[in-house]
Amino acid sequence: MSTTPFDIVAGPATVYIHTTAGTAAPAVNASAGTITGDGWTALGLTEGGVKAKHTQSITQLMADQRSGPVKAIRAAEGLEISFALAELTLENFGLALNNATVSTSTGPARKILGLYQGLDVAQFALLVIGPSPYMDANSQYWVPVVVQTDSPEVDFVKDNKAVLQTTWTAIEDPNAASEDLRFGTLIAQTS
Repeated sequence: MSTTPFDIVAGPATVYIHTTAGTAAPAVNASAGTITGDGWTALGLTEGGVKAKHTQSITQLMADQRSGPVKAIRAAEGLEISFALAELTLENFGLALNNATVSTSTGPARKILGLYQGLDVAQFALLVIGPSPYMDANSQYWVPVVVQTDSPEVDFVKDNKAVLQTTWTAIEDPNAASEDLRFGTLIAQTS
């Protein structure tokens, strides 16, 4: 986990996904076994970190009598979680490709992933668990409704591993208990 000073956060995060959008977040101190027991799937190893980007578009309003802006309004906002999957199982790949189904076949035994995604975009819940900035414990981003918005790409090269780059964008949760929870929460354990 973390070492002091805790407020200088360093270390990898683990990403979990749930195929049912709106699934409640587990407790911030839940064990990996408890999380996966509640239907969350760990996506495995990542490459290059897990990034949380709080996007926004700010419009600055001007007035004839002033040379600088007199007001700013937020025209749009969003939340994007992006990472590259290093464990390229067909099951992980299928989640990134609109929750595509992996089938099996025999003679020889194999798994098959259809690549066409169709018009509908699958919604998920997403959980990112990393170090707490307060103690040797967890923090977590919980996003109740996300969709995969990147154009997943894999490079197969002779001198490095293949990874699948993904970006998951928050969709406003229509069942949020309050307006500030529409994209979920960021929680850090303190004791």
